[in-house]
Amino acid sequence: MKLLTNLEMNKNQIVDAVLQSLAIEPSEAIAGQIYYNTKNKRAYVYTGSAWIAMDAKDASPTAISIVNTINNGDSLIDIDKIKDISTKLSASNIVDTINKGSENINAEKINGLANALGAEAIVEKINSGNNKINTSKIDGLDEKLKIETIIQALIASDEAIPTTKITGLDNALASKVTDSQAQQKANTALQEAKEYAKAEISKVIGGASEAYDTLKEIEEILKKSDSANKLINQAMKGKTSKFSQDIGNGRDTQILIRHNLKTQDVLVTLREKESPFKVVYADVEITDENTITLKFAKAPKINEYRAIIVG
Repeated sequence: MKLLTNLEMNKNQIVDAVLQSLAIEPSEAIAGQIYYNTKNKRAYVYTGSAWIAMDAKDASPTAISIVNTINNGDSLIDIDKIKDISTKLSASNIVDTINKGSENINAEKINGLANALGAEAIVEKINSGNNKINTSKIDGLDEKLKIETIIQALIASDEAIPTTKITGLDNALASKVTDSQAQQKANTALQEAKEYAKAEISKVIGGASEAYDTLKEIEEILKKSDSANKLINQAMKGKTSKFSQDIGNGRDTQILIRHNLKTQDVLVTLREKESPFKVVYADVEITDENTITLKFAKAPKINEYRAIIVG
């Protein structure tokens, strides 16, 4: 059985449980995962970077534990007890390290640099100088000045260009159908379609003799028999429907499915997409009469599972 969600034990005991027993550590482990090593007879927990034995056998201080002890304590280490620290902290060494490194110093940490790099200061220097900036050096400017970009901006904007500014547009529009003329033609076509449909329906319903007019017979039965009417309504209400959908996008651990079955009395089955199509289990919430929410501990891969909803 595959569980795809976390188990909430509500502070109950796990009785007669056994850790996963393996001769070698699991692959693709996540932090907090535990297992029992059958070779050295010890239990291990994964820290996110290494497997650490859960018992105290052969225990010794680690670099991590030593650093944590120092950082969490109140005592300080004398600077002369740290090898070469004075040399490494010299001004020339620090500058050399910064220049050779891949990290940058935040501008606000350099006194006066933020003001020198301010927008007003930079603009003033550009305007007072004799040099010009190439348009290619202004990020996105060439793109914004393209004809296609300008047209898209005009389409998205609330501003309008007067038709007089577009050569030949007024003459071209003079011969076009106006909105009112187009609406009138559309109304005429709709009315003709309605009349045609009404005539065709009348042919179907009234085309047969009274003895073979099925629609008329059903109407008479329902009018005369209240029990038949109830029976049909109950049969329609009592029938079940099915909805299925592939789920998973590799990102979301909560997936909302809209089934539109109009009931909260639904059964939900979740199965794998590949043979042997095993049934798997996740948290299922009946969100409302038309939707459910599936919750996973780990986001399913793209279309990894299929949800089947019956109700």
